[in-house]
Amino acid sequence: MNHSTTNQPPGKEFPDEQDYHGHSNYRNVFLSLLLLMCVSLAIGYFTSPMIGVGLIFLVALLKAGLVVANFMHLKFEPILVFVVVCVVLFILLSFFLGVFPDIVPINLDNVK
Repeated sequence: MNHSTTNQPPGKEFPDEQDYHGHSNYRNVFLSLLLLMCVSLAIGYFTSPMIGVGLIFLVALLKAGLVVANFMHLKFEPILVFVVVCVVLFILLSFFLGVFPDIVPINLDNVK
């Protein structure tokens, strides 16, 4: 077959329709990230530091999820994302449980 008349690479004549997922609406993603940044700033300005840090981290997780889903195209790979998140959480939990005894202060007055 003559490949010079088509724009396809030699190994594939026609692209599979399931391979194309379309483009994200980058303007909406940008506006959502901008809005979430404003929410983070408002949280830091109007709340106490203890509550603010936790809420700002939650907003940061939302922003990270938005970037991962739209720019890394992982919203089309839900099983892979689930497995990766579970592995990362397991490693993180193992690390924290492993170092927890080393960072907890011990009152030596009560130890006999």
